[in-house]
Amino acid sequence: MLNQLKDIAAKQVSKVLASDATLKVIANPQLQQALVAAINLRAEARDLVEKRVKNLAASFELVTRDDVAKLRRSIRDLEDNLAEVRDQLDEAQHELTRARAVADQAEAAHAAAAPEAPAAKPKAKPRRTKAAE
Repeated sequence: MLNQLKDIAAKQVSKVLASDATLKVIANPQLQQALVAAINLRAEARDLVEKRVKNLAASFELVTRDDVAKLRRSIRDLEDNLAEVRDQLDEAQHELTRARAVADQAEAAHAAAAPEAPAAKPKAKPRRTKAAE
């Protein structure tokens, strides 16, 4: 039922808009100027209200939408920077792990290639001579 009413209304509006009388009224420069003035007036009123709201918010030290938007952007930027730092830290940890593995392999290869140090010979006991007695 509601859809039928919408269809009927849409057809009637199209008929009215397509009529010669409507086209003459819409083409009237005075009407067009009035519409432009109304649109401009609305925009000016919105700007004035926004300015007054900002002034009131500033005087009462209240947070505005702009403040919240700036804060959200800052948080988003910080999150992006933190993610980048975490990625760099992960990469550095992986490089450190690889470097340690290479160092361990080099140390093991060096140890395997180096000849064993000869065992220290025990010192001979000094002989006693008759002159020392």
